Amino acid sequence: MSRDLASAPLGRRLANWGNAARGAYDPVDAARITKAWETLHPRHRDMLRMVHLWHADQEVICRRLRIPRRPAQRFALELAAARAALARALETGNQDRATGSPPGDRGN
Repeated sequence: MSRDLASAPLGRRLANWGNAARGAYDPVDAARITKAWETLHPRHRDMLRMVHLWHADQEVICRRLRIPRRPAQRFALELAAARAALARALETGNQDRATGSPPGDRGN
């Protein structure tokens, strides 16, 4: 199943990651998401944790992260930025795994 999820859309992979403590999930892909998540900026980590692991309400997330409630698009933009950062981290991890180089080693 890991191979299927590795090529799945990010939303499906994040749903799998969020189910890690709740029931059926793919542990290999969840571990990949967690490893990439650990490299993110703390604000992005907190956003993804609250949305996908805690299933917190938007109001709670906005209050805790001090995101303005108006305009409503601010929350969507913050979440999109966090997901994009995670997607970049996952892509970097995939490239490192494909080349066999350890993370952080860019051939310098």
